[in-house]
Amino acid sequence: MERVWLTMVVGVQVFVAPIIAFTITYLVDVDWESYTFSLQINLLPWIVGAAIMYGVISLILGLAVGGYMPNRVADAGGWRAVFGLTKRKRDADLVDRARFNLIQSPYGKVTRIVHQEVRVNGRPLLEVHGGLQLLAAPLQIVLIMLPLLVLRFVPGEWLQERRLLELALLVYLAGLVVGLRLFPKIASKVVGVAAIARRILIDRTKLGWLFPVLLLWLIERLIVDLAFQGLGLDYGRWQDIQVERGFLEAVLPGNVDIPESSFLDLLVALSLLPMAIFTTMAAMGGGEQDPPRWLIGIESEWESLENDEDVIGLPAPGQTAEGTGTNVHEDEGIEQEGQDGDESFLFSDLAEQLDTLSDE
Repeated sequence: MERVWLTMVVGVQVFVAPIIAFTITYLVDVDWESYTFSLQINLLPWIVGAAIMYGVISLILGLAVGGYMPNRVADAGGWRAVFGLTKRKRDADLVDRARFNLIQSPYGKVTRIVHQEVRVNGRPLLEVHGGLQLLAAPLQIVLIMLPLLVLRFVPGEWLQERRLLELALLVYLAGLVVGLRLFPKIASKVVGVAAIARRILIDRTKLGWLFPVLLLWLIERLIVDLAFQGLGLDYGRWQDIQVERGFLEAVLPGNVDIPESSFLDLLVALSLLPMAIFTTMAAMGGGEQDPPRWLIGIESEWESLENDEDVIGLPAPGQTAEGTGTNVHEDEGIEQEGQDGDESFLFSDLAEQLDTLSDE
């Protein structure tokens, strides 16, 4: 039941949350001087089209950069084998590589963390999922600020006009890659505390699971707007919306009205949604009833060879495990002498018997 709910959460995060956020931001235009408001119905096509476009882009980024791979795909040899790009499907070498890549990916590491918290520590899956999303919030704020700080402090002669958005996206992508690599290390240490904090937050405030995402969206949108004003960034240098306009006009009928600050919403969507989608998919993977042993690891079942006693090695010649005893070479010599003495005694006895027979 929890996995079904998380599947619905992914759909809400990809499609519903951006539409609601864009609607809150743009649909109602408030004139604070005259205290009047008006509905910008002409922006509805852009709100729906841009929300779906940004959601799909965020879904692809969250899964691709996070290294998402279902267990059955790894057992088949990886994505290339599944899509028929190689004829070596279920090849042992490809299966081993795919499993290793999954284990070492951010998705695989967070999946193991979720399994540890849910199946071993007994925490509810939705509680662990909420804790992961709470831990992702600081990283999401860093992702939104990093491109702005780079563009603010990079010398102007190094920047090319009408290419600032592309540079910002490259900086953001580098930050996303590094952030997802660091996220499992942070989550492994404090995910339990974050899960408890998220449970208290939900219980005390009676907020739904979608509201924190919308609240964080509005907070980041406000941070970006204030950052542009505080850092003295020029809106006009960023208003390169021809690519967005061409795509939306190709998908949607008629002309599409695009607000001038649409690039701000693009930055907010890309900083918020990929991390939210990544944590949700990892929670779904870690909440499986019977995950494969090669994914979750069996280190806990290993028996340690070390104990409180000193490790006893092989004794040297002439020594026992306690360091005393007789020399094995001396023992061999004594035994050899005993054998020689026995042989000489037998020969002498035989000679005496022969002498007796000859006298008779």
